[in-house]
Amino acid sequence: MREYVLNLGFLIRKSINKNCSFYVLGSVGPMITDTETERMSKGFAFSDVLALGFSFRVQKIQFDIRPEIRHVSNAGLSSKNAGYNTKNIEFGISYPL
Repeated sequence: MREYVLNLGFLIRKSINKNCSFYVLGSVGPMITDTETERMSKGFAFSDVLALGFSFRVQKIQFDIRPEIRHVSNAGLSSKNAGYNTKNIEFGISYPL
């Protein structure tokens, strides 16, 4: 199954100190799937994400961990619309160039 998603959202960050911060992320956007499943028709749907994250910096490298909940549904636009929820954890590393 392939999903193509474009989410737009917001991020609210609260610094703990110079090197650490917490944040809340929320996003929503359109999605196209190429496979019909027992829960959803293939084609157009929506993907919604709500996450709580933690970032910390070690010298110039920033580490990020973000548990999230994702909901996918086609909003009743197709015959199958049971949707599904997933729980994910994302890890990230960034370095300024």
